[in-house]
Amino acid sequence: MSGTIQMPITSDRTFLQSAKAREIKKESLVEIAHRELEKRFVTLELAPGSIWKESDLADLVGIGRTPVREALQRMASDQLITVLQRAGIMISTTSIQDQLLVLETRRALEALVSMRAARSALEDERRYLIEVADSIEAAGHRGDVFAYLQFHFETKRYVAQFARNPYAARSLAPLHTFSQRFYFMHYRRFNNLEEVGSSHADLSRAIASGDVKLTEECSHRVSDVAEAFTRDLLLKGQ
Repeated sequence: MSGTIQMPITSDRTFLQSAKAREIKKESLVEIAHRELEKRFVTLELAPGSIWKESDLADLVGIGRTPVREALQRMASDQLITVLQRAGIMISTTSIQDQLLVLETRRALEALVSMRAARSALEDERRYLIEVADSIEAAGHRGDVFAYLQFHFETKRYVAQFARNPYAARSLAPLHTFSQRFYFMHYRRFNNLEEVGSSHADLSRAIASGDVKLTEECSHRVSDVAEAFTRDLLLKGQ
């Protein structure tokens, strides 16, 4: 898929205000650079297998080379990119088989992080999850994949904070990124954004309720939907 695809800013002001309010500390330039590069990775502006210069990536996101370099080092450790000596940065490729391995690992970690968040989240954090669940579900009903991805990015980041287990959260983050990119590549073929949005909304509400058992069930439902989508692609020859 070629061409530049920008993720638009959602008009859902309530969501954005809540997301901003949930920031624990001001983001560093490295964190901003990582987030901006990650968005472009997911929406294929950084196409799988393409090769970039570090300076071009800095220009792309409008941030200096030093923060971008540090963000790229993190992305390399997450296997999102490969640093080619004296040749630049190569964006990782993907396959159905790779995605099935991602989902296998994600299933276990997603349940762990979600269940911990159900136990540990504070009252205002639970209110945030209820609020954002409505936005995720609405994006799915509208078929707005860009809004869905934006809400998904933010929700998963905050749930990881609410779980208060940085080790599990750090391991899970790149798996979400790989899954988001894979879904963006193929979602038009199955037209199931409504189902995907609803499953993630149900998970957010379950976490907010504090019901650990329900949270586990909803987490596995999210994984089931993603795995079924991927296996369908495998059966249909991609």
